[in-house]
Amino acid sequence: MRDGAESFALADRTFFDWPGNWDLEATRFPAPPLPDGWTHDENEAWAFCRPPEDRLPDQGWKIHVSAAPDDAPRTIADVAAYCTRHGLTFKYLKSANVLRALSRKYAQRSSAGKLLTVYPVDEAELARTLEGLDALVGGRPGPYVLTDLRFREGPLYVRYGGFRTHFTEDADGELVTAFHRPDGTPEPDRRTPVFHTPDWVTVPDVLKESLAARQALDDFPYRITGALQFSNGGGVYRAAPLGPDALGAGETSVVLKEGRPWSGTDGVGRDAVTRLAHEHRMLQRLAGLPGIPRTYGTLQVRDHLFLVLEDIDGQDFQTWLAAHHPLTVPDPDEQAVAHYRDRALALFGRIEALVAAVHGRGVRIGDLHPGNLIIRPGDEPVLLDFEVADELDRATPSSLGAPGFHRADATGADGDHYALAAIGLWLFLPLAALGGLAPDKAPALLATAAERYALPDALVARLAPQLAPNDDTTSELRSLPGTFPPTDVLASLGRGLRESATPHRTDRLFPGDFEQFVEGGAGFGHGAAGVLWTRHTVLGERDEEGAAWLRAAVDRVPAERIGFYDGLHGMAYVLRELGDDEAAQRALDRAADRIPVRHCPSLYRGLSGVGLNLLHFADALDRPDLRQQALDLAGRVTDRLTAARTEPVERRRRRGAQDAAGLMYGWSGAALFLLRAHQATGDPGLLDQAVLAVHRDLDRCSPGPQDTLQVDEGFRLLPYLDNGSAGIALVAAALLDHRDDDRIQRALPALLRACAADFVIESGLLGGRAGLLATLAALRERAALPPERTDRYLRRHLTNLGQHAMTRNGAVVFPCDGRARISMDLAGGGAGVLLALSTTERGTPLLPFLTDSRPAAAVHPAAPGRVDGAHGAVTPTAPSGAAGTAHHGREVS
Repeated sequence: MRDGAESFALADRTFFDWPGNWDLEATRFPAPPLPDGWTHDENEAWAFCRPPEDRLPDQGWKIHVSAAPDDAPRTIADVAAYCTRHGLTFKYLKSANVLRALSRKYAQRSSAGKLLTVYPVDEAELARTLEGLDALVGGRPGPYVLTDLRFREGPLYVRYGGFRTHFTEDADGELVTAFHRPDGTPEPDRRTPVFHTPDWVTVPDVLKESLAARQALDDFPYRITGALQFSNGGGVYRAAPLGPDALGAGETSVVLKEGRPWSGTDGVGRDAVTRLAHEHRMLQRLAGLPGIPRTYGTLQVRDHLFLVLEDIDGQDFQTWLAAHHPLTVPDPDEQAVAHYRDRALALFGRIEALVAAVHGRGVRIGDLHPGNLIIRPGDEPVLLDFEVADELDRATPSSLGAPGFHRADATGADGDHYALAAIGLWLFLPLAALGGLAPDKAPALLATAAERYALPDALVARLAPQLAPNDDTTSELRSLPGTFPPTDVLASLGRGLRESATPHRTDRLFPGDFEQFVEGGAGFGHGAAGVLWTRHTVLGERDEEGAAWLRAAVDRVPAERIGFYDGLHGMAYVLRELGDDEAAQRALDRAADRIPVRHCPSLYRGLSGVGLNLLHFADALDRPDLRQQALDLAGRVTDRLTAARTEPVERRRRRGAQDAAGLMYGWSGAALFLLRAHQATGDPGLLDQAVLAVHRDLDRCSPGPQDTLQVDEGFRLLPYLDNGSAGIALVAAALLDHRDDDRIQRALPALLRACAADFVIESGLLGGRAGLLATLAALRERAALPPERTDRYLRRHLTNLGQHAMTRNGAVVFPCDGRARISMDLAGGGAGVLLALSTTERGTPLLPFLTDSRPAAAVHPAAPGRVDGAHGAVTPTAPSGAAGTAHHGREVS
């Protein structure tokens, strides 16, 4: 799963939901008694208790209290009693299941361990409260709160942060919680998993002893040389032993696997320390088997346990697959496909033999999936992670497992056999995670893989029974029968959207990606606005109940969330499309005061999306004032572009305001805004800047296989609409209607070829196959590629969307990015697929503002010396990004 997804995948098997909705009433903590006049209210995770007189400042030192799961009710009762006696505002997690969700292995580390929060009003009250609570609960067991400083022996932890909710924009353009410097300047209130204080805050005297104890680290017999992985249970590090007494002394490098007590719990509540000690015993039992890492022993450092392991020379399995998979190109070579098939079959045979050898020692692996395999040179597999390994004949299911590789009812060796069969499928069609959603999806994918690769009948006959659906009656999803697309696919997708609506909820109207819980559930990308707009645009539906929900949401969304795809401006656009001009204006008004303090130029959440919407409303309502506001934003965006062009081009994995590339987060979205501003004014300078913005995105591209041009993130190449070739291509094509630019003209065919990969890991609009399909369809008439080739790519994309498709109550649905749950949203779910199919079949405009109704002006070449290139010269040259090998597409997992 993607980072942060697991906590939202516990309450519902089909859709993401708040962990607070996970069997809430059955696991709710008893509410502590409150004196008269106190208030008690709840949000999705917390219960808040406030005294009659609100004395809280906006920010200060807060106290977090942790507890072992069994001791949580007692700790809540004791801390609450203290707080009510002393008039202290506090909050506590409202249920045992929320505590479990935030303690899981892959929960967000910044939230883990926090059972209660207490808010002293000043440093004197902080000192009194710490002493009082320490006398009451000090020394009780509980997980370490990584964001905080531990007070004495715990379970009290302290950090400086915001008490009331304020927002600001961070360096990547994200809207984040904030506190304020002494001069009133907002600053991100970063909840990073390491204690730190703002540079303007002095640590109070009551904490200095604890700070000194934290800094006085014991001699650690290793030098950390790299971090391989982080989880809530602890990190995995590469390290060099120091001295002859270190475990693994004599080795140049070892791997340290960390376990933190009461943290990173599994499905039966075992913490990381318990599982790590168990893993050590299992590895000792398997010692000497080829493909099993050597263990040098365990090391206790304070209350953390470290397992010292052999450092394996090899690639993780997912990286190996991405590097060698033959279908991540537009036109796969069939000889290469056959060669990969034979190589993959040989590797799979070695994995089968390795698993059989482990079983021969009487051990089941329990958590077998591609992320726990390393491939050595010569395609020799090595198994990692025996935390939940157990006796082979154990009659209980494994307590951990990856979606699609873990069958909840499988016991003994059967669980490993299912996971092994899923790996066999994944090697050829890396969508095995979908089997965790629809029980009959894996057999359908196996049939597709068998046909595409001409897999041996004996292999298919061996894998098919293992992947056959069980008697799972808890899943409401099924594989889509027949070929894709069915004749009624648009209507069926629309029905799936309608039937998923939850108008009784205020946090969301349609289930989508878990990002909707960050953005507020109402936006254009992951929320209600995008789904309602798609239904209206494609199907002609005006959902009155949905429109009322969106109208009410205008007053619930934070005014700071101004963006088109994540906030108020996208909501305003849709409300006007639905005929509600009053609510649309209210959304614009709420955002207006926050625009001057936002700086991100992106289309998704920043100034370019806002500016495009203001131009739209200026035209629609004949509002010169809105037009002027948009042009003011165009000036600010060009200033940001000028500053960005002085910085070196970076190829790394970020979505920041100045180093992403593509439509949503890169400079192509800004170029679209500047182009439309040029059309509104006739100002050639704005057109010049639009060209420079696309050039900046082209600087971030590198040549890929088969004459493609893709966004280079340093370790992978991206062709997608949000961040990648497709988004750049759409804006490049629009620019070429107004400016004859040689660099853009020559880049366009290579950008479009990048949209034609045979295999695509995701199905969605902004980051998957649907967006590539829609881009090729939208630009078909430009003839940048031969029409017959484009048509072949379109047919293949349409057919292969069926690899992701499922049904819910007979209606077609699609998974979110990451394939962990079904999504209805525009960005990555069913609404986006519906829009892409309509664009392909009917010519429906792909997204707002990409198609302009104004007649195109005459196409002019750049004035001599006006449009400089990446580094200040007149450059009608090829993209300046450094060429190199990189992996195509999102993570293949």
